[in-house]
Amino acid sequence: MNVSEGHLTQQYLSDYLTVFDNIEESYDHLVLQNMFLYRMSVDGGFHARVVSSILSHEEDRGLLLSLLSDCETADAKTTLKEWLTASYAAADGKRKEVLACLLRSHISGTNKTAELFAESETETPESLWRIKSRAAVIDKIKNSDMYFGSGRRPFWHAFPIDLAAAHLAGVPNLAADVIYDAVVCVAGAWFSTLCEDEMIVWLNMPRVTPEEWEKITRPLLDIADPKPAVSAADWLYASGNYDAALDLYANITLAYAGSEAEKPAFEMMGEILTEFKDFDNAFECYKNAFLQSNKNDKYEVADGLKNLCIAGEDLGEDMQEYYARITRLADELPTDKRCMLYLSFSAEMRKRRNYANEYRWIEDIVGTEDCPEEIFSAAVNRLSEMNMYLDYSGNPDTEKLSAADSAVEAALAVEKGDFAYFGFDPVCALFWYNRAAKAAPELESRILPKLFSASVAAGLTAEAAGYARGVTALEAVIHAQDADEFAMAVNAVNKAVTASLSRGIESAAAVIYPAFLFLSEENRRKAAEQILSARSTRDDERARVSLALGSVYLDLGMISAARSMLRAALRANPGSEIRSRILIELAWMEAEEGEYKQAVETYRLALKQNERFPAAWAGIAKASIRMGEFDAALDAAKEACVLNPADDSYRHMKEALEIVCAEPKSLAADKLFCLPGAENTAYAAVLYAEASGKDAVSAWSAESTADVLAFRV
Repeated sequence: MNVSEGHLTQQYLSDYLTVFDNIEESYDHLVLQNMFLYRMSVDGGFHARVVSSILSHEEDRGLLLSLLSDCETADAKTTLKEWLTASYAAADGKRKEVLACLLRSHISGTNKTAELFAESETETPESLWRIKSRAAVIDKIKNSDMYFGSGRRPFWHAFPIDLAAAHLAGVPNLAADVIYDAVVCVAGAWFSTLCEDEMIVWLNMPRVTPEEWEKITRPLLDIADPKPAVSAADWLYASGNYDAALDLYANITLAYAGSEAEKPAFEMMGEILTEFKDFDNAFECYKNAFLQSNKNDKYEVADGLKNLCIAGEDLGEDMQEYYARITRLADELPTDKRCMLYLSFSAEMRKRRNYANEYRWIEDIVGTEDCPEEIFSAAVNRLSEMNMYLDYSGNPDTEKLSAADSAVEAALAVEKGDFAYFGFDPVCALFWYNRAAKAAPELESRILPKLFSASVAAGLTAEAAGYARGVTALEAVIHAQDADEFAMAVNAVNKAVTASLSRGIESAAAVIYPAFLFLSEENRRKAAEQILSARSTRDDERARVSLALGSVYLDLGMISAARSMLRAALRANPGSEIRSRILIELAWMEAEEGEYKQAVETYRLALKQNERFPAAWAGIAKASIRMGEFDAALDAAKEACVLNPADDSYRHMKEALEIVCAEPKSLAADKLFCLPGAENTAYAAVLYAEASGKDAVSAWSAESTADVLAFRV
């Protein structure tokens, strides 16, 4: 295997698709495959669960281990795009179409292979398949809103258990990203062989519990090298799975007693137990770590004493004797080690808001001759920050520094919470969001919706109801989850919509969507009728609510319902501004469905309300290109460019249309050439190259109009 750029599973997709006879089956499998790849790339627990299953199955295990072995002996690395373009050049028939879809998806930077493939087979626009994808996911997947980060290609992380597979394959020194590639390759191939019901079961699996983590990580302790177990434990700690991390670190101290892994494992146990406020056991762990220190390494001894000092102070002990000993040891250390020790002390002091001592340790670093550049820079930067918050006596102002650090901690905790939430670990997300709210109470109102969403995703209804109390839009979501509280849900949504209208249509849609997500399609329609029934046509209220409902229906993949609601908004006889907006939305939806002629007519109706609407002119241009009406498209693109000359997509359409109108070539290639989007530009160049006998492989790298012209002869 020579490919070293993530998402190798797509190699397998292109092979599997060639044996599918039924278009719908291919499409459904691809949509679910993308969901699987997304979860594999963001949810470390799910990733570990899949890898554990592969390693427990003899055939899959053999495939993964042999693939990892092959990685070590590969002579060269080939990027995914290089592999796909070379394969495209050698393919024909359906396989060539599939590879073109894979390449276009790769170039666009999104996971839309399924939609592009469906378009190539059915001539139904890729955009409509994308809406259908969303509807299918909402229908079949629990907590589906978490999956909607999957528009982008999955991204790579170092995941737990992956390193164990490399050790079992006898190639422990492989780079983490190469190991990941092989794992995802085998996992994706395996997943694509499951039936749809089996796929949905896997995709709906809840987060990994501490008990399941114990089963997953237990085999790691049988591997002679402790690195896989330590790697998994470090990941658990970094991701906020503290209970599972603590258990694994404890097992590492037993399974690898006397090894280099024992001391850091005890230290991490001390760190976690300190987080849990279990100071007695934290002190014992740090004491065990200190006893493992190499007595010939004065830095290790000093660092171990430092941890004991901090833990002892947490217990209220007088640790002055220990500090004096550390000072004596520090004087005997090489400069770099002494500065490292001072920096770790300053970090601990900052964590405990002991800014006077932090300042002293940092001044010691800055005043040390021949201090390593990296440590010196870090110390100077922190000193500069602290100097912004000095009191009149020139001492660190604890109150102001604490407030600044709390704001930073809160922001980091929110970021970690977001990663955990979209990584399918809402319980950990709750942990981080609560930490953020505690660190910066003034941000609690902004964090509240996140706490609520994480509680709902975790199935913690009572906690969610507590966070929702007094917030009508959130209370509506709680009621929507209970079929017996439908009337209460509608009442709450209605009140929330009324309160939000003053903030705009987007705000109204934002309060409707979360509750509608939990209602059946039939109940969504009933709720919409009841919400609209009391709405007045005065001040365009009925039209604005209808437009918000139409947007929500589109987000839920309910295309016909969205169209009906937008037309109802027009029947409410709105003013010209709202009418223009409704028509734009309706025209956009018609274009997404492939009703290009109707879309052009609707865009022109919108322009009668506001002729200086560049998006409407651009919409006409795109729809006209799709119909092959290039002259009309050029006229519209020119208008769009005049009204918004900064938009690159408008400028691209105008430039390409001028060329096509002057000298038309292949209709299919000309359409792609004129449409905006990197994937369309490259594919147009490829089709031109194939028609003129030029190199199609190099054509896949075309990025501009000028690049395309080199192949358009």
